[in-house]
Amino acid sequence: MINLLCCLLSLVAVASGLLWMVPAKKRKPQACQYFGRITFLTVQSNILLTLYHALRHVRPESYIAVHAYPYAFAAGVGLTINYYGLDHFLPEKIAEDKRWIEKGYTMIPLANHLEHGLALPTALLDAFYGQHAGQCSMRDVLVFVGGYTTFYNLFQLVNKRLTGAWLYPVFYEAETAVGPRWAFWAVAMPVSLFYCGLGALALVAAR
Repeated sequence: MINLLCCLLSLVAVASGLLWMVPAKKRKPQACQYFGRITFLTVQSNILLTLYHALRHVRPESYIAVHAYPYAFAAGVGLTINYYGLDHFLPEKIAEDKRWIEKGYTMIPLANHLEHGLALPTALLDAFYGQHAGQCSMRDVLVFVGGYTTFYNLFQLVNKRLTGAWLYPVFYEAETAVGPRWAFWAVAMPVSLFYCGLGALALVAAR
């Protein structure tokens, strides 16, 4: 039942974004012109988490259901911490949401919390009650967490080449701070290490 509950919570996060958030091509028309909503790490994470928990429910013995646990923990915890720590309370974010609310997207405040806030409690439910103890190792952290962060970082580079725009303002801030040549690495490396650290923490949190 825990796996089904986690799947439903992740599905609520996906649905809230689809139903109530501003369409990506309206919100970020240049950066999202090719890949739409899946350009965002939040959207990719919630979709992958929904699929992971669904697999845990229907095929709990499958390799991915067992060994992708460090990724699921890192993605869930990281999503909530990064959003509330780096984005939600920024004046620019508050002002942008207000502009869209005035244009008719009145459910944005609720959608923000559902799309980003459910990930952490879902990850903790899975860690404490999902019976992962002893099933995963640091190899799984490197393969699944390291593999995905590498993919998403490369995805951001490709999207920048295609559109000429970074999706996240932090890359522009990094360009100002360290220059265009090193901006990507200045952002990508700490974020990747943070997620891998969360993946390692998943091994300790597993019950």
